[in-house]
Amino acid sequence: MPDLLLRLSCAGAVLALSAAPAPAQLVRLTTPNATLAEEFASIRGIRELPDGKLLVSDYIDQRVVLVDLVRGSILARVTKGSGPREARLPTRLIPVPGDSTLVVDLGNNRLLLLDAMGRPVRTIAAERVGMLGVRGVDASGAFYFAIPGWSEGAAALRDDSVRVVRWTPRTGSVETVAVVQGDRMRSDIREPARTPRIPSVGYASQDGWLADGGVLRIVRAGGYRIETRGRGAPVIGPSYAYATQPVSDADRVAYVREFLATTPTSGKGENGGMGFSPVAGEAEIVAMTRGTQFAERHPMFDAARIVLAPGGRLWVGRPALEGKPVRYDVFDEAGRRITSVELPPGRRVLAIGRQHAYVVAESELGLQHLERYTLP
Repeated sequence: MPDLLLRLSCAGAVLALSAAPAPAQLVRLTTPNATLAEEFASIRGIRELPDGKLLVSDYIDQRVVLVDLVRGSILARVTKGSGPREARLPTRLIPVPGDSTLVVDLGNNRLLLLDAMGRPVRTIAAERVGMLGVRGVDASGAFYFAIPGWSEGAAALRDDSVRVVRWTPRTGSVETVAVVQGDRMRSDIREPARTPRIPSVGYASQDGWLADGGVLRIVRAGGYRIETRGRGAPVIGPSYAYATQPVSDADRVAYVREFLATTPTSGKGENGGMGFSPVAGEAEIVAMTRGTQFAERHPMFDAARIVLAPGGRLWVGRPALEGKPVRYDVFDEAGRRITSVELPPGRRVLAIGRQHAYVVAESELGLQHLERYTLP
């Protein structure tokens, strides 16, 4: 496998921690110590600033706001549009040196740089394929992102694996730093679509990863273990594999419904850009469910629910089940699970600060609120 070859490029290059995993202590966070009254449509990014205020990106309402949870106030920093201080479909908020922040401006195919107070200062064109998937910027200003397999042509890796690269804008150098399991694509993806379908396989397991400065934290789908790269030999933590639940018919419908509600399409937005289709009817959802391929079982973790925390810790979300408490496993720098955290149903952790977890709570009507929980 490509990732195995990269990890074993020289004998003895990998340090594996083989101690038997200890049972995780379970911590329940039941009551937030602050809740913002403001309603959001789709929070995609939260970043805690040094003064305790937050930057929050709203994907569907297309804005980035500065939040003061002590006062319960918000201040618009980035508004909807294509101008130099605007964004369309903003997603991740990436910390960069100097307390600045990068906004992934998906709808405008660029990055927007904010200063330490969250004010836009300049735009950065997404000149390289994969840049909009940036997962970190190190102290030298280098970007870390994955190269989509479809863009590599004959050089594409097998089995939907993709390369994670370190790109240095100053020199233009591109260095492959890891290989990860990307989205699992349909078996007939290169054939013409005869029915409505989703290009990837629903609920298929894949690696998750983030860049913490110049250190990569990779959650491997095979064996559910943490791999850390960037300081000497890679360190591989113990496996926490467990039996998963089968994907039900209700799960399939829920997957398609969420995909249609949250995935923009080229040509559906203003001026022919990225935007959303009209709300799907039940007949459309059923048809797409029939035409979509699904894994037989849920993955061991949700690759989209991985959050960096101070002290080199990593929060990894287990698959969320409707109406059930939400659980995150917390790992240390060596990839050892040190605790598990449980939250009420309908919650998602988006950021961990110095003393708090910042959580998105979604109502049955689909409206979202920002909650803050004190860390134990």
